[in-house]
Amino acid sequence: MRVLVVAYQGARGAAPEQKRTPAQALERARMLSELARGGEHLAELVLSYSDRPGAGDDHGMLQLHTAAPEAFDVKLVQAALALPPRRVSDPIAVPEGYAVLERLSDPAGSAPQRIAAKHILISYLGSEHKMAGATRSETEARALAEQIVKQAKAPDANWDALAAQYTEEPGGKERAGDLGSFGHGQMVPAFDRAAFALPVGGISDVVQSPFGFHVIKRYQ
Repeated sequence: MRVLVVAYQGARGAAPEQKRTPAQALERARMLSELARGGEHLAELVLSYSDRPGAGDDHGMLQLHTAAPEAFDVKLVQAALALPPRRVSDPIAVPEGYAVLERLSDPAGSAPQRIAAKHILISYLGSEHKMAGATRSETEARALAEQIVKQAKAPDANWDALAAQYTEEPGGKERAGDLGSFGHGQMVPAFDRAAFALPVGGISDVVQSPFGFHVIKRYQ
């Protein structure tokens, strides 16, 4: 990934002469994100604007090794994995200030082309594709989904039992929310990004889509 950092006074690693306030840094980062999305190359913006020490030497490049994510700020890792290749992020608050990142094309063979996953769907009134019989408000549905995430991530969790109890996808209870295998682009974008960002055996946080709120478990 490529990262541009806009620092402010007091941010970790900021130069002593840095006088920018957090609000000014955020405004600047938003402007640079919009420029990159509008056609400017982030690599060139890094040379002119990044406050990360040494950024000009490598045009902001950071190699994201998923086997050792502790080497990077967790927000950057999560944001990078959620971005489609060649896309630029909104500003992300990190200890060094505000980061704008671009996920570069994955090397051939470095990312799975197909995965297999299960999910628990909680629908709500007002969702674009609500399930028949949905009665919860959006707030109630999100709260329930967050509760399910906690249960699903517990050491003694029984996914199949949770899916049988909670999922509102038609036929989902009988198959424990199993979606089988699928490739990039077969699911709605928010679901696709979250599912492909998971390691095998990983469970997502709450993911919102036009169908409602999902809790996703990747198993292959």
